[in-house]
Amino acid sequence: MAETARPESSVLAEPGDRGTLTIRDRVAQKLVLEATRGTPGVRHHAAGMDKLTGRELPRARVLVSGKRVRAKVDIAIEWPGSLSVIGTAVRENVTTQLQSVSGLDVDGVDVAIVSVLPASTKRDAGRKVR
Repeated sequence: MAETARPESSVLAEPGDRGTLTIRDRVAQKLVLEATRGTPGVRHHAAGMDKLTGRELPRARVLVSGKRVRAKVDIAIEWPGSLSVIGTAVRENVTTQLQSVSGLDVDGVDVAIVSVLPASTKRDAGRKVR
């Protein structure tokens, strides 16, 4: 039976000497979108050609530079939602998510409310176009 080779020393290197962790822009973008979608008042929205071109809402752009990140988020909200309350909640959720999951320092989160949608009703939700 083959024996497993063990290192001579089981002492771990100092944390600073173990290597690095690089957070890519795409990973940070997914974290931003997850935090945005989880914010009350934010709606998913895609109409017409947006569905085909991938320009649905919410959408995010991020720039990661070293251990720092900056994000821009475009969202749709449901009427009669408060623009300032929802925008602030998105900013706080995105900042918290990026800091806690990735460990990145957040320089800023810009939130643009690009669409205000009518309140959905149960009647509309079950309706199908034939």
